[in-house]
Amino acid sequence: MRTRIRASGISLDVPLYQQRERKAQGWGGLFLGAALDPPRRRLVRLLENIDFELREGDRLAILGRNGAGKSTLLRVLNRVYQPTQGSLEVNGSCQALLNMGLGFNGEATVFENIFLRGVAMGLKAPFLRGEIPAILEFSGLAEKAGHRLRTLSSGQRMRLGFAISTSVQHDIILMDEWVGAGDADFMAKAKERMQSRVGGAKIVVLASHSTGLLRDICNRGIVLERGKLAYAGDITSSLKHYHELVSRVRATGEGASDTSESPQGAQIFGAVEAISIEGTTCVVRGWFVDTEGSVPSGLSLELNGQRHLAVSVERQRRADVMRHFGLQVDDCGFLARIPLPPGFTTLASLGVGGAAILAGASPDYTHARLRVAAAVESQLLPLDHNAAVQSRSLGT
Repeated sequence: MRTRIRASGISLDVPLYQQRERKAQGWGGLFLGAALDPPRRRLVRLLENIDFELREGDRLAILGRNGAGKSTLLRVLNRVYQPTQGSLEVNGSCQALLNMGLGFNGEATVFENIFLRGVAMGLKAPFLRGEIPAILEFSGLAEKAGHRLRTLSSGQRMRLGFAISTSVQHDIILMDEWVGAGDADFMAKAKERMQSRVGGAKIVVLASHSTGLLRDICNRGIVLERGKLAYAGDITSSLKHYHELVSRVRATGEGASDTSESPQGAQIFGAVEAISIEGTTCVVRGWFVDTEGSVPSGLSLELNGQRHLAVSVERQRRADVMRHFGLQVDDCGFLARIPLPPGFTTLASLGVGGAAILAGASPDYTHARLRVAAAVESQLLPLDHNAAVQSRSLGT
């Protein structure tokens, strides 16, 4: 049977219990009122009439503002919640990377928790026995196999959960944001494994606020708004519809009381495509945008842990970026000029200083590291490093 997900008219209602608001009556009146007037139950609809079908090769992005129902839909697909209306068909082995701590017991040892988590995932004990050494090695917890889980740090527990959850290649992968856990060394391993698992899966469903990540991975998209399917199509048109939705909400104030993100809370992404030094000024070209389709205004250069703000950020039109991400605006390109501190006169010296270009919603708050193009990154390398790379490429 071929791998497939088919959602037909899915709706989800959950009970909500509310206590009638009372005026201050003193402790006696409060307790008496609570006893005689218990909370009232009403149903709240989280998802309504969701329809879509995924086949092998599909990579689906779930787009929507906070509270739109993205995580809820993923949990329905993983059968954590059973739809109250409609039908769901899932053919193929499915792994949901939603809760890395599912099935863990703080009083059990790391070794025992591998079995507990594995069984919660539907894995068989004989298989788990053979995977234990690899799981412990990947998570860096081989020396703590006999320790109780509660003695581990939160980062160590997340590493263990990730190692177990990704120990098997599944037909279908469900993800709520791209999984990130642990220090830089572990993150490098985790990223490589995630790319491998996503590449090996037949169907991927990903909910994320990272527009760049969704554009890189997914070929299809759906947009949710207040639990309803607002749009479905290819990834480019879905991103365009999502940004139109956010722009409309901002302009009209509609849904302002919802849990949607504010521009200050939106994630920022972009790329540095050219960098040069003119006297005592660093000149940077590239593009940036936030996950709600707006263009940030803050930019800085970080050197040796110190941030140096751009004295000017000139907007430039980038129709190519606008089309690629389905944006509403094309002035997402920038030309920035940043004063350099004494001692930094070459691009190689910037590399030695650990140069990073940071963007933010305002000049006072720059925090998001922009991706650096490979050609620019090579310019920032020390000369002796470039020479070594060239020697290896020549076979010397």
